[in-house]
Amino acid sequence: MEGTLLKWTNYYNGWQPRHFILNETGIISYYKSSELIHEGCKGSCLVVACEVKIHPHDSLRFDLIIPGEQFFCLKAKSPSERQRWLVALGSWKSRGTKSTTKSMKTSNDNTPSLISHLNAIDDELKLKVQELRLYETVLMQRIQAVKSIANDTPTPDVKILDETTSMLNIACDAFIQTLDECVKLATSGSSQSLLLSSSTPSLDSNNMLIDRTVSNEMNFNKTTDVLMALPKQIVYRTFFSDLIYTFSTLTTLSFDEINSELFLFTCEKYFELIDKFNGTPLDTFRSDTISNMSKLTNRICTNQKKFENLLSIINDEISTQAIKEKDSATNSLLWLRRSIHFLSCFLHEFGQGDKTVEDAMNQAYGKTLKPYHGWITRGLFAEALRSVPSNEDFLISLAINPNEAKEVLFERQILNEMIQHSNNMNVVVRKLNDFYIEHNLESDEIIG
Repeated sequence: MEGTLLKWTNYYNGWQPRHFILNETGIISYYKSSELIHEGCKGSCLVVACEVKIHPHDSLRFDLIIPGEQFFCLKAKSPSERQRWLVALGSWKSRGTKSTTKSMKTSNDNTPSLISHLNAIDDELKLKVQELRLYETVLMQRIQAVKSIANDTPTPDVKILDETTSMLNIACDAFIQTLDECVKLATSGSSQSLLLSSSTPSLDSNNMLIDRTVSNEMNFNKTTDVLMALPKQIVYRTFFSDLIYTFSTLTTLSFDEINSELFLFTCEKYFELIDKFNGTPLDTFRSDTISNMSKLTNRICTNQKKFENLLSIINDEISTQAIKEKDSATNSLLWLRRSIHFLSCFLHEFGQGDKTVEDAMNQAYGKTLKPYHGWITRGLFAEALRSVPSNEDFLISLAINPNEAKEVLFERQILNEMIQHSNNMNVVVRKLNDFYIEHNLESDEIIG
């Protein structure tokens, strides 16, 4: 089977058409186009080793995943075209399952544990090789950065040069350490292989090859994913890494333990993210959020000791029957919670790595704020979302050093950070939401 599918490349090039061929041996390969097949394939993988994942919301998309090896995000031209590919891929996977069962039955009973150990070493070695490739790319980028600083100006900036060479040293150390780990794993695997071959002379070499392949296929179901794991030695400074206050500090607290000022300081830092959306598009959202935080701050300032935590503010308005007032702190906290939820949903949607800023914003808005907005406010939001920055500009705005935004590992780190911070924000949102529901403080009022 063959045909053209859209393949996700990266944030700078987005979805690009590629010609895919699933051949008679169960290998799927892709080419730049059907006219350029003679130039050779750009990538390929064994279908039986893949996890085929159907996108839950997009009727055109499906993904081919080999953890630690490859990750293809694909889109067909139509739902029926996607179904044809899924049937063809599923057919090959079922053949692989049958061969797995057959080969496992014919394996030697005296050697499964040793074979399993060898396969574990083999899998770990593959992951290390992937890590080496990442470090290789980072090393080349760091070397190029040093050359650029040294050659592009008559008198290099010593401070910038020191910072760049320091990162180069870190990358070199990481590369050497990982290479050493690869050598140790390879040596260990070789000695175990000799032991296996000497202790099982009657083991058929073809069966052993099948067993190794099968075991590897089964191990591909592990959740480890090198493609989404950032090497610990390489960490970029970003908007998120430089946050002074984070929602993670609030996740372990119950609602009555959340300090009022700490909560507002944290919100203030996170809502600086709005400034990354080209300044003006979300002015209304920004002003409303600032207004709600100001109302809460003013209430705290009337008696800081009394209103030390959020619960004390709400309880005071419950006792004075002020919760229904338009400018009440209870109402301000309600809308501030919704704003946090909107921001966390956006980070989660964009952090998936398959949406534009505008698409992620639309998804988040529809799930959080839209049900409480009238047609005027919805119209203003829809207009604002058309002016949000491109993915590339948005990512650059999140980098403390804009030059790092196009490095191979930066995008991976920033997307991971978005998911992590989104999860922590949602924990706090749920605490606030549960309290409001329990005390009947929710409001379905539509504004605008």
